[in-house]
Parts: sequence; C-alpha cells; structure tokens
Amino acid sequence: MKHKTIDDIALEAGVSKATVSRVISHPEIVSQRTQERVRAVMDKYSYTPSLLAQGLAGSPTKTIGVIIDELSNFFFIEIAEGIDRILSPSGYSMLLSSSRWIEEREIQLVRSLISNRVQGVLIAPISENSSAIQLLKEAGIPFVVINSIPKDPSISFVCCDNHEGGRIAAQYLNTYPSEQTIVITGFAHQSIEHRLEGFFNTIDTPDSIIRYSQIKTQEEGYNLAPELIKRNQIDRKKTTLFITNDNVAIGIINRLVEEGIQIPEQVSILGYDNIRISELCRIPLTTINQSITQTGELAAQSLLKLLKKQDSVYHHLIHPSLIQRESTVHIPQ
Repeated sequence: MKHKTIDDIALEAGVSKATVSRVISHPEIVSQRTQERVRAVMDKYSYTPSLLAQGLAGSPTKTIGVIIDELSNFFFIEIAEGIDRILSPSGYSMLLSSSRWIEEREIQLVRSLISNRVQGVLIAPISENSSAIQLLKEAGIPFVVINSIPKDPSISFVCCDNHEGGRIAAQYLNTYPSEQTIVITGFAHQSIEHRLEGFFNTIDTPDSIIRYSQIKTQEEGYNLAPELIKRNQIDRKKTTLFITNDNVAIGIINRLVEEGIQIPEQVSILGYDNIRISELCRIPLTTINQSITQTGELAAQSLLKLLKKQDSVYHHLIHPSLIQRESTVHIPQ
C-alpha cells in the first residue's frame, strides 16, 4: 500500500492540511470531535508525519526519546542510566517512557515523540518486527534499537549475544551435579528465544528439562517457589534452576530462604542479566553478565554519531560472561 501523505489524511478526514498539522503538534487547540476524526484516519493507515517535511518539523530540540519495556525492571533502569551518562555531558536531555509490553502503547509513544520533534530515539522494542521501528524509519528520524537484533540490516542496534549467553549457561550446567534442571522464562521476546536456543542446543539432556514460562516479575518468582516445592519436589530432589531474568531469580531466592531450603546445597540458581542488586540479594546470585550499563552507553554513543552523520549504521553485539556467586556451588573455570 502506498504511504499516505498529510494531504491524503486531510482529504479523507474532510479537514485542511493545517488542521491535521495542529492535531499532530498542538491538539489542545483542536476540538475533540475533529481530533478523533483525524486520528481515526491516521490510525487506519498507520500514518506518522515525516520530520523531513519542513512544515511539521519546526526547530529541532536537544531531546532524545527513550522507550523501554518496563520502568519497574532494574535491567531497563540500568540501561537508562548508561544512556544518561552519555547524553547529559553532550547537552541532551532524555525523555523516558515505558511501553509496558503493549504494542499499541509502543506505537503511540513513538508517534508522540515524533510529534514533539525529538532529535533521535533509543528504543527497546517489544519485538524485532515492531511496527514502531517501521514508523521511526518512515519518519526519517535517527534511532537505535536496544536489546533486539532487527531483521533489517540498515537499522542500528546494541544487543547482547543471547545465543552465546544461553550456550554459556548450558555449558556451566553440564558440569553441575543435579537430579533435575528447571528453566524459568518471562515475557516472550527475541532475547529470550535466543537464550533458549543457545541453551537447548548445548545442554546434555534437553529432553529432561522442566519448563515454566510467563513468570515475569520478582513478585511472580516469589509466588512460584511454593509451586516448585509442591509440583517438582525441589525440597527433596537436588535441583538446578536456570532463570532467564535476575528479578525473577531474586524473588525465588527470597521465598526459598524463608521456606528454609538451602541454597546452593539443595537448590542451585543461575540467573541472567547481572543487574546491580543480584550481587546484594539474600544469597548473591550466579548469573550471566551482559554489561547492561555499557549497553545504554553504546546505544547513546551510536545515536549521537548518527545525529552527526558520522556513519549510517552501527551494530554492537555484546559478549556475555558467567559471574559465579553463592547461589551455585563454585566450579573452577
């Protein structure tokens, strides 16, 4: 389908081009009924105004839009911290928002950032095929994807090598004495898919692995622990847990400690991310490190280079590593 222009939107909505422009840039001066009519046509064609159209672009700001998946997730907060370390000394401010893993919200946030004339966008998308990525590309605004590898090679990204992270986790557990291994995952996402691919391609006994999914938060991890005791008898069978999210792992650790289950003597726990508090929880967590703050720094540095037109695309694949702490028995590497 041909990409719609502002003239097309105005014609179908039965308003002037100037009215469409006001709906985008200054909706407060347009009646609610007219806004709804114009936005319905825009939504129908997934229309996003191009910043290259001078009539809408206005003066550029020194603001960078940042869209992450969860404000409550320490992983994304540490990424934002890395971004700010680079943007602030360069005189840029950061406009931070969360998609909450909702696709429609992610798209609306991108449209809002474009309408507010941010100079660039850093986005941790819900999916590598996110419509929000296409909207940014069509708008002609510089952007960098975080925590995903887009299928389009012309898009800049910063991401952990999650295949390798899963492989490292499995290689470690292949040497680990255990009666059963349980894998616990959260949101369905490319990063998790790649971790699991690397893990199951490397683990010695993939068919014997027990799986739990959609365990997304520290609270849900805390609440899952009694079910692991009841259904999987982890209080009697020597068990290893591979949890693809440190937040969930910390919730499980806290509950198991309360239940009097010995870690790592009875249950060993391997997390993923190496968020800052993983070292400070009740039993310091063994985890796969993916250099979270560095991810934010590299993303911001890449975007600033794109803004200066120093290059056209940047691909950064961060190499993960194993961090051994007290939640597993120490195995010499």
